[in-house]
Amino acid sequence: MPSNPFAVHINPILMANEFLRILCNLYMIVLTVLLPLYTGGTYVMLGDSKYALFRNISLFCLGLAGAAMLVDRLECVAVRRKAGSNSMGHRPGWAAGWKEQHAAGQQMFNCVDRCMLCYGCTAVVSALCSSYGATAWTGYREWYMGALSQLVFVFIYFLFSRRYRGNAYSVYLWEAAFFFVVLLGFCSRLGWDPLNLLDGYNLEDWEYSHLISTIGNINWFCGYCSVALAMPVAGYLKCRNRKKQIILYTVSVLGLILLCIQGSDVGPVLVAVCLGVCLLWGHRNVTAFGRTLLLAAGTAFGLPCYSGLVLLLGDEARMALPADGPGLSALGWAGWWLLGVACISLYSIIHRISTSKRTSGRTESVIKGLWLGTVILGAAVLAVGGVLYLIWISGSEDWIQGRGALWRLSWQGFLRGDWKQKLLGAGPDCFAEYIYSMFSPEELMEVEGHWAGAVFANAHNQWLNHLVNTGFLGLCSATGIGIAALRRYRYYFPGILALVMYGVNSLVSFQQVLSTPMFFLMLGICEYSVSRQRRQNVRQNEVGEIQD
Repeated sequence: MPSNPFAVHINPILMANEFLRILCNLYMIVLTVLLPLYTGGTYVMLGDSKYALFRNISLFCLGLAGAAMLVDRLECVAVRRKAGSNSMGHRPGWAAGWKEQHAAGQQMFNCVDRCMLCYGCTAVVSALCSSYGATAWTGYREWYMGALSQLVFVFIYFLFSRRYRGNAYSVYLWEAAFFFVVLLGFCSRLGWDPLNLLDGYNLEDWEYSHLISTIGNINWFCGYCSVALAMPVAGYLKCRNRKKQIILYTVSVLGLILLCIQGSDVGPVLVAVCLGVCLLWGHRNVTAFGRTLLLAAGTAFGLPCYSGLVLLLGDEARMALPADGPGLSALGWAGWWLLGVACISLYSIIHRISTSKRTSGRTESVIKGLWLGTVILGAAVLAVGGVLYLIWISGSEDWIQGRGALWRLSWQGFLRGDWKQKLLGAGPDCFAEYIYSMFSPEELMEVEGHWAGAVFANAHNQWLNHLVNTGFLGLCSATGIGIAALRRYRYYFPGILALVMYGVNSLVSFQQVLSTPMFFLMLGICEYSVSRQRRQNVRQNEVGEIQD
């Protein structure tokens, strides 16, 4: 019988690939929009609520992605058998995508891929050898960063590095969600609670001034910003559309100001790191240099304005500012106005020189000189500030008997372990189980202040946490991911900014459900962007050789 001329042939491979691309964008919206904004209506057990949402949707997406990849693979095998060849040709399947990279002069698994696989394997082996049973797999209560979560993080990286396709709407939603989180954060710092999340808390409660926006604890907020802020800031530095520049500038400056005033000590450090990385990136681009100065000026002008607004609103706004964070005197310091004026003046000079009709090598030398002078001055200010801060914390009881005491316990706990503990650790997220089994109650009483009586579920230092939980192998694989990513993604600015900010924040923080999945998501996007650029370069070279 003749074939139907109106029949449409549907390629299951193309359908599976398109489905995976759509799934990537929807999953990205979940991680960057739904998860940060979701609260369940209260701050009580907010971490559990957010993790349950993350776990359920991630497992659902994992199942769908696995089914799509299975269809992809089976169809590729069928095509190969039908053709009577062992070659997969140009079929765009999951494995074929890797072969396409290999044919284009790229390795099937690059350095970041290998470190990521080692990271996942180390988590599994550590959990299998752990003495703490299910905790090593599901994680400690209220944190849930066990081996299953670590495998989901690795899955996020490989899914996005292979199947993400850079749709603009998902990035716009990411930036819009960050804006709403920041807007609600300012409401929290001014004593307003539009979502009624603080019902049941008193003004005198420690938690009242340390819970912010839809994120929760200020420590979680800094971790979230260390990754989420990278997208609007990088977008502003590279954007050419005037209206988008204004929007991204507003979002970025508000985020930087809120990081300064939210209450955690690491917030201002992250602001300095963000502006410092942007300034160093300005060596490649005069426009980025000038826009970094505008970001610094907006932040400097915003701090005393916020301080004046708090004084105008009265006691309720003052009570919402954490007593152990930057005070109103520091935020209202008159020197911020001078810093803002200096940044605006320098920007005006650079803009006038760069837009002058008389461009020459001397003009470029002047701009480079101004950039170098700014870098040196900024480094000197940061060095002096860092030394003064270290002197302050060396005599601060909160640091000595709080996080400092916990770090000592973590290191001593690692040293007390046997060879298996040193190599593979106690098990993913088994820090509390191990520490409480290694130290007596008298030794644990060294930790005082508001830390006294708390359950030490982690070391409040991600690298010490890796050392205790997954041992030397886990620490090496996690460090390898960071080093390999910095080297491979050095020309992709959003990735570099997120890597540095997340790395700095991890020195005083830990993995949690808002920042860590987003960090692995960012690594996946970086890998996709870098691989795509390299394939384009190879194709252009091939076309050039053919034309020659």
